[in-house]
Amino acid sequence: MIALLHTLHENPSLAFRRVGEGLRVVPAVPPEARPTLAHFKAALLQALEDGEGVEARALLSSPFRLAALLAHALGVEGPLVLTLYAGEGEDPRRYLVPLGNLTAYSAWANRNSPPPWRLHLSPTTGAWALDVWGGWEVALEARMGGTALLLLYPEGGLRAYLQAAGKGLVRPKEVSVWRPGETPLTAKGWEEALARLEEVAHVAR
Repeated sequence: MIALLHTLHENPSLAFRRVGEGLRVVPAVPPEARPTLAHFKAALLQALEDGEGVEARALLSSPFRLAALLAHALGVEGPLVLTLYAGEGEDPRRYLVPLGNLTAYSAWANRNSPPPWRLHLSPTTGAWALDVWGGWEVALEARMGGTALLLLYPEGGLRAYLQAAGKGLVRPKEVSVWRPGETPLTAKGWEEALARLEEVAHVAR
């Protein structure tokens, strides 16, 4: 998933259009982006309505559209639980999204609803969890036991999460962290991920 985010960010003007069961991309996909986009072709196709065209930058900038794309990349095989936080401190609203309805809902919400402060999405099976915060600055991908975790957080929020995770959560075999404009990095465990994130931030300053 980190590779997909990185590729979309590096190629913001690429436009994806669904035509039936086919996916058209314009302009021509750069050679370095082809392996990643080929790998996630099915997710890109499922995240678009038939006849719809969306640029990479639009997918990244809309929490609704981005959540739908990443959910399909993680695997949608049944109903999903969608939790929306309209603003900080406000009570969440929860919805059950039936199988096959996620893309249509995300396209409608993107057109008709203000961006949420936070959006959480997960299947009823608990196979994965996706958490997208408005104004996110860094992404984290990890697997804990049988659950895949994908977080898109403000940097301060991710630092706090990693500090807490190092004290109480199951240690993952590998953590991938990515900040837009930088090369994705990998780490072994929460503590190393936090150290690498802080190291990169120090170098950037």
